[in-house]
Amino acid sequence: MNKFIAGMLLVLISASSQADFQTAWEKSVGWTIESTKIIDSFKHDNGRIESAFQGCEVGREIYFRDDTFVICNTKGYQYAYAPTAILLSKSVSDGGKTSKVWRMIVNNEMYGIE
Repeated sequence: MNKFIAGMLLVLISASSQADFQTAWEKSVGWTIESTKIIDSFKHDNGRIESAFQGCEVGREIYFRDDTFVICNTKGYQYAYAPTAILLSKSVSDGGKTSKVWRMIVNNEMYGIE
């Protein structure tokens, strides 16, 4: 009986994770994958650097292992140590001016970045 219950829980957790993953990628239709990077750390509002990923806050700097960084323009919380970030871009036109909008997917969560 315990094996049956454990099996059912694994199926439910797997289906839930897959649904989250599909949702992040469904939002990505029309976007271009620019690169993948390993997140190394982020900077707190007080300037302290922490070696982990704790999601985004507007204005938070997220540093990658290749010595580059992005700035969050949306918020969302999660905790992960050295997760892979998938950086996406999309060209948008406004009044004849074309620019790129950026997004970052980390563990199936999408964040707006600059």
